[in-house]
Parts: sequence; structure tokens; C-alpha cells
Amino acid sequence: MKGSITRRALLGNIAMLGVAAGPAFANTHRFSPVQRDFDDPYLELVRLLKEAAEVEQDLMLQYLYAAYALKPAYAELVGAPAPNATSLMGVIIQEMKHLGDINRLLVELDAKPVLTRLDIPYETDVYPFPFELAPLSSVSLAKFTYCEADPVRLGHVRSISNDSVRLVDKLKTTLGGSIAANHVGKLYDAVVETLGEVKEDGKIKIDFGAWFQNIGDVKAEGEFGHFKFFHSLYEGAHPLIKETPGIWDLPATDERYPSYQVPVNPTAYEGRPNTIKDPDLRALAWLGNLNYWCLLLLLDAGYRHKSKVEPALAQAIMLGPLMSVARYLPTKGSAVPFDPLSMGFDPGLNDASGKRVTRRMLEETRNYARSIEKLLPGDFNLNIYDQLLAAV
Repeated sequence: MKGSITRRALLGNIAMLGVAAGPAFANTHRFSPVQRDFDDPYLELVRLLKEAAEVEQDLMLQYLYAAYALKPAYAELVGAPAPNATSLMGVIIQEMKHLGDINRLLVELDAKPVLTRLDIPYETDVYPFPFELAPLSSVSLAKFTYCEADPVRLGHVRSISNDSVRLVDKLKTTLGGSIAANHVGKLYDAVVETLGEVKEDGKIKIDFGAWFQNIGDVKAEGEFGHFKFFHSLYEGAHPLIKETPGIWDLPATDERYPSYQVPVNPTAYEGRPNTIKDPDLRALAWLGNLNYWCLLLLLDAGYRHKSKVEPALAQAIMLGPLMSVARYLPTKGSAVPFDPLSMGFDPGLNDASGKRVTRRMLEETRNYARSIEKLLPGDFNLNIYDQLLAAV
């Protein structure tokens, strides 16, 4: 049934695009709404929220990878871990909040949280580009700008450097031609419409008004704040980079280039095409993975139990040992790969077994960190794992 039913709430806007945006825009940038899989609105809403959670985590990881790859001279661009749309870390924290909002709604719907990444092959009607961990560049910034944009407004936005050029045309040139007609906001349009159907159905009792507001806020933060931030970076107009004309056209070897030379889509798993070759760097990257997996296990538990304790512990990992390794590796030409965990993040049969898995993962991470202590960055705190284990 996939592809046979489209979203009524989007059709009015889509039908008007050819008139509102002009014939040139209509011919080169057509929009197709998110396709529907299920007639049952509850099933469809859970499916859409699963996709949204995966998209939010993918965006968060791509932004995080790019932020950690920036050189110290651009520390202000990385920013502090407070939610805002004026720094990379601010945007990342907002994406983490979006991931939390989506998972809390799933739990209120009696569905399990989703901490996995996008399916491979990825949903082509949901996300316009394959997942890619890469340092900031004109290409990655073009992707981020496009993903976060409001598709209706995008057709009217002009290049900052040349008012006669439409931004969407400039993005297409950077990305080598055509762009899939997908934006993250379209997925949230579909979520809002299906949430309305679930409300009409009357079988689910949640605070629909609050959730309509929350989802609307998530969409607006992306289409306005995040879009504006990435657009300014893409065109080199952000105050922190504008003093270096053509900054993204510089060779990556130029000391003025903002990012370290780090690999694209590395992995710490052995025997893979992009395996990190240096054994010491791969060991640190594996430690980064272990911390990332502990973080997600804690988030899963926090969402399930509607608790603030586990998310706070997850944040301590992100801003502690994970950040320590993730900031250090790019200085050596490597990076934390944020590899997927094959067994997922709800491996326990019940709450007790789930907690057991989380504790064992924390113990695994602590013991591994101790085994490579001579490789650890100077600011790495080994004692944090005992503190985390005492709190779980």
C-alpha cells in the first residue's frame, strides 16, 4: 500500500507551489508528500514517529561529528551545550530535545522508544540524503541547509552573496544537480495530520493540544533557527567565518580551513571497508562507541520510565568521556564513528534485565577504558563510570 495514499493536509500547499513560487521553481523543485503505509491512524502515527526519531538522531550525529572535527580556532562556532540556533552545539542540543520529544510521545502512545538509526536503504520519501559522517564543507552544509528548510519558503530565498540567484539553485549546483524533494518539516506535517486522525478516532487519551504544540515547535526550530544558521555557514556569511572569503573553497590542508582532515564514515569495527587502521586510534574510537551506546541505553530507560535521572546520566557521558575522546581524535586525523549497535537499545526482556544490560555495558566501557588508560586524552575522567554505576 506504500505510496498509494498521500497526506491531505499537505496537498493544498503543494498544489499552490507552482503559482506561489513561479514556473521556474515549479519545474525544477517539485514536492511529493510523505507516503502512507497504514490505513489505521494509530499504526501510521507510530510508524511516522519511528521515522522522525531516526531522522533526529541521524541529524544530531552528523552535526556532532562535524562539530568535533572543527579546529580550536572555531570553538565559538561549536558553542556551549545549551539549546539555541546560534552554534553547532546549541543546534545539537535542540536535536537531542527533539529526539526526546518524539520518544516521549511514542511512550505515551504505549509504543517503545526508538534509538536506532535510519533503515538501510533509507526511506527515500522521508530523508533526502544518505547518512554521512563528514567534516563541515560546502557539500555537507548544503545538505543541512536543504534538509532543515521550509520547502515553501525555500523557493523565495535568495543567495546572501548574490540577490539575483535563488538559494535552491545554488544548493543544487553544490550538490551536483537534482535534489530529492524531501525536507524534515514534511515528515512533521504528516505527524501532525495523523495525530489529528488519532484524536478524532477517540481511542487514545493523551494531551493532544500539548503535543500539537510540541510537534509544531520542533518543526519551527528546524525550519527557522536551524535553517538560518546553516544557511549563513553555507554562504560564508556567519560572523565567525565571514572574515575569510571563500572559506569552504580553501583546500582542506590550508591552516585556515575550519575542519581537521578526518575520514568520512569511519568505523571502529574490524574488517570493514572504512575501518580505522591505526590500532591506537581504533581503540579510542571503540571507546567512543561504547560511551555512545551507554548513552543511548540510558536514554531508552529514561524515556520508558518517564524519568529525568537516566537522561541526566546520558548527558554526563556526552559532555564527559564521549566529548573527551571525540575532541581528541580529530587532532590525530581520526574520529568517533558512532557505529550502530547490532543488538539495539532495548535488549532486555523486562525492566530488570534492561537495567542489567545497561550496567554491563557501563562496566564493559569502564574496563575497556582502564585497559587503554595510556592512550586516553588528558581530560578523560575514568572515575565517572563508578559514579554512573552507583546511580543506575
